Amino acid sequence: MKTFSLKPSLVVNYENRIMRFMGKSINHKLLFKDEYGESITLSESEFYSLFDARKITIDENQPHLGVTPFVRNVAPDLTCFPKKHQVVAVRRKRYLDALKARCDKFPNRKTLNKLLPEIAKELADEKKAPSAITVRRWYYKGLNNSIVALIPQHAKKGRATVFTPELEDLLLDVLNTTYFKPEAIPVKQVYEEFIRRTREYNSDKLPSRQLKYISDSTVRRYIKSLDPFEVEVNKNGRHAAEKKFSKSVGQLTVNNILDRWEIDHTPLDVMIVDPVTGNVIGRPFLTVVLDRYSRMVMAYWIHFSAPNTESVLRVIERAISPKTTWLAKYPKVINEWPARGLPLRIVPDNAAEFHADNLITAFTEMGIEIMFPRSRGPQMKGAVERFFRTLNMGLIHTLPGTTFSNVKDRGDYKPEKHACLTMKSLESALVKWIVDIYHQSPHKGLASNTPMAVWKAMEPSRVIQMPSDLDALETALSHRKFVTVQPYGIQLSNNFYHSDELASLRLKLAKEQKVQMRYRDEMGHIWVHDPFRNIFFEVPAKDKRLIGTSRDIYKDAVKKAKSENAKLVDREAIQEAYHQIREGIDEARRSNKQTVRREAAKQQAVIDERSANKVPLIVARNSFRPPLLESNNEESRSMFPVHSFSAAEV
Repeated sequence: MKTFSLKPSLVVNYENRIMRFMGKSINHKLLFKDEYGESITLSESEFYSLFDARKITIDENQPHLGVTPFVRNVAPDLTCFPKKHQVVAVRRKRYLDALKARCDKFPNRKTLNKLLPEIAKELADEKKAPSAITVRRWYYKGLNNSIVALIPQHAKKGRATVFTPELEDLLLDVLNTTYFKPEAIPVKQVYEEFIRRTREYNSDKLPSRQLKYISDSTVRRYIKSLDPFEVEVNKNGRHAAEKKFSKSVGQLTVNNILDRWEIDHTPLDVMIVDPVTGNVIGRPFLTVVLDRYSRMVMAYWIHFSAPNTESVLRVIERAISPKTTWLAKYPKVINEWPARGLPLRIVPDNAAEFHADNLITAFTEMGIEIMFPRSRGPQMKGAVERFFRTLNMGLIHTLPGTTFSNVKDRGDYKPEKHACLTMKSLESALVKWIVDIYHQSPHKGLASNTPMAVWKAMEPSRVIQMPSDLDALETALSHRKFVTVQPYGIQLSNNFYHSDELASLRLKLAKEQKVQMRYRDEMGHIWVHDPFRNIFFEVPAKDKRLIGTSRDIYKDAVKKAKSENAKLVDREAIQEAYHQIREGIDEARRSNKQTVRREAAKQQAVIDERSANKVPLIVARNSFRPPLLESNNEESRSMFPVHSFSAAEV
């Protein structure tokens, strides 16, 4: 993927005009000139707004674009192995080097038997000269001239375990019920209980199916081999274990913005309600990307589904992209949000969604290094963990419907009773708090500077790389799948995608040849790879109602429609269920109290009107009473004619 930065001579395309970036003016405006010398000035936020809207595109046929670095892992060297194994590897390498110096090609067995004693004397080897067969084995191991390949494989040796799966399960059950307790239970009692359980298990089994009785020392070795941290967790709890085995050596050094991002998920301590019914939906999840150097929040993503690869892909795309257009949706936000650009590395946790092939491949294509922390090491990404605490104390725990962090802090507070925030109102409050409060507040870890001040101060010294094509960024941060193009197009999740360009591609493909497809949570379109032109092109959905539809919410809608009508799944019913779910998440209503007040006001108005006219309400028994019609629809009026009675007629 090619990248760009706002450096002089950058060529862009704006309103079908080829323009060259000349630099910044005195008032910090971006100065562009076209091929005729006419100039245009834009602020940085205006430039990124036009770029985000695809009105400004980057000319990729220019020498001023950057390329993403190639990131690879380094294999272990000789020093990563025990000292005695290093000595063995060096001895083997010296024999092979001596043979290479004496012979143009590897000698046969007879010649080796003559040469090896001479080489042993020459090298002053204290051990006996190796045999020809042994040296030949060394030769084939070290063909790539790597001394690491000559390391002896003693680590793979060891005694075979005496534990069968049934025996180990039985011992673990004894440990869970007897040993993993706050009290100091001696291992002798554990062993006696284990023998008793084994004898009980064998009492009704044939001799061939009985478990083997193991010794006391074997049980002791097994307990000693357990992770001491996990043993402490099971005996006294995680907090006590982390306190007992805590380490804090050294200090993490980050040199500039965009050098290190930290990403993590957390369930928000607040209940969300349905904007129409006022019913409590539940607690949403929050995914946050934080720049470690400046503590600037690069992006966030609120979602109800459990953290998955999709939420990570979406929040990374938002973190890289400029925020100007998106921030315009929140007019109450005063300050700007300049966070943007490609990072050097990202530090996630060891959750499954961060190990997905799609995610690792996307980061590799963009030149982003993933640094997985060690297991049970939340302090390795302590900045984003600390941000969640600041967010809870500064905003979430002050909102109605908060669940607080624990039952002790909650007391007699009922979150379900006080919940009144919708998804939209929660997100508005979150954006306002991040941009106008958190980014503008002094931070102890920044020498009492604010995240915004640190970011602004470091921008001139950091060349911020941006993807030259936002569509390329979208395809990179997408799910990948190989599919066969059918006459009706491509089917994905029981929805169909087709276009004239896809039909032309199908004619060129061989029979049963598959093409690469990339898709996102948004169901309006997919991307298909053309192997002949080596490009991705967009293929829209046949059903235009899918534009803007979330794939996760659509799946929930399908399940809801199937549960309501198991025999026949109607597409209209699915669409209706989808809109019901979407309205329950996206639309906002101020509070449940306002709904109750409006309904009470309507009922009071009807009562007051009847009292003023003194017209009694008379309804004939077993008669049909049409519903009140508030619509001006003529068809509705004809279906339910309403006759108005005067006071005299009554």
